[in-house]
Amino acid sequence: MGSPVAAWARGAGGADRRHSSGCGREPSRGDERPVKVKHDEPAVEPLDYEKLVEMFNRALIDTLRHHSVADSFLDFWVPDADPVLGIASMVDSARMGGLDTVSIRFRNSTVPAERLQELQQTLAKFCMPNLEMQRDGMLLTATNIGLGAQVGVARADGSKPPYRRAHVRANVHERETRGPAEWESDETFEFSDVNPHFRSGLMAALATVSREDDADRSSADLIWVAGRERGVKLILSVDPRTHTVQTAHHSGATKSSQRAVLDLLCKAAEKLPIQEAADHAILRVLASLVDKDGAPPVNGVLLPANAGAPFMLSARLARRAYDAYRARTRIEQGTNFYHAPPAAAWRALSMSQRLEKTSRVLGAFLQSQDLYPDDMRVLRIEKNKHGYEVRMTIGFSERVATAEKPNLMRRLERRLRRDLEHEIDLVADRARDTSPLRRLS
Repeated sequence: MGSPVAAWARGAGGADRRHSSGCGREPSRGDERPVKVKHDEPAVEPLDYEKLVEMFNRALIDTLRHHSVADSFLDFWVPDADPVLGIASMVDSARMGGLDTVSIRFRNSTVPAERLQELQQTLAKFCMPNLEMQRDGMLLTATNIGLGAQVGVARADGSKPPYRRAHVRANVHERETRGPAEWESDETFEFSDVNPHFRSGLMAALATVSREDDADRSSADLIWVAGRERGVKLILSVDPRTHTVQTAHHSGATKSSQRAVLDLLCKAAEKLPIQEAADHAILRVLASLVDKDGAPPVNGVLLPANAGAPFMLSARLARRAYDAYRARTRIEQGTNFYHAPPAAAWRALSMSQRLEKTSRVLGAFLQSQDLYPDDMRVLRIEKNKHGYEVRMTIGFSERVATAEKPNLMRRLERRLRRDLEHEIDLVADRARDTSPLRRLS
């Protein structure tokens, strides 16, 4: 008979042609009907995959920097040209958001019958997938997200699991207040809820905490708002004429990791538009803690969800403070077009001074990479689309292999941003056709 997916693809007879794949269960031989595995109905309306792809693509064009499709776990999701990977990515985003169950509806034309088994096998690596045929497509219900085929499976050698462990949470409040992962640690409990990559930076930040108080609300020219969660507060004073955060403070945090992250968030939020503070201040904190010369802290996109619970808490508090400000001022949430300007010290330099400083950093970088002094060179520094002279065009010698250029560009950009100006962007010089025969045509 084959798999249930194959049975569904052959179009087994009967009025009820629904198919549930369960956990890859095979029907008995001679059974001419597809196996049905009952499951609980989802508590919320299933996600419409095609609609969300359309919304994402439209937001990517219209909304630019804040091009997520929702303020939820879907903030972590990016669709894929391959719909099987796109749907699997949506379920994995639910895992990153701390969910243990999600339902997704998609059309038969999106994932044809011959690829349903591939989808099921892909999902079974980190959840329990259940496919059900409906009139206009398929309904996927993914449960036990984060455990999948590993439920109840112990390691034969008795070794510990990897330091990053996904957890299934039945309690909604626990999902909202704890991170989606915990890390094994021999270090102090105060930083066990943080990705190990960030612990040393947060320990250093803890020694310079300076924004921990309830703040003075005496100024009549500013609007004071707060984001609150279980006794922890983020307090912002905002100039209503420019919607810019003037001061930021926090109070109520009792754990060292929370205090350190909140203090860094406050310092990053000051002098930013409050919408930018809500959207991206926590990402600035993460970027400031990344060791730019070391290995990346995570595979893929670095977000609060894979950095640790204190980062997620801080991001929620910033969003709640922004929501409180919007309620006070009755402003609508519009498109965030904010782009940070370069530092005043960089803007004060002449073009020759910028080129000189850049060449100095580039020379040290080439030496560290065992490259010749002319293997990479700065051809020009131009204005970016915001009018700031931070866009650098880099040329390569013929000795540098094409395959090596992207990694060299990324490493050099990190070095320039660290040592010169954080807003520097690099682009490679356009390759030119050197064939005299083709140039004659």
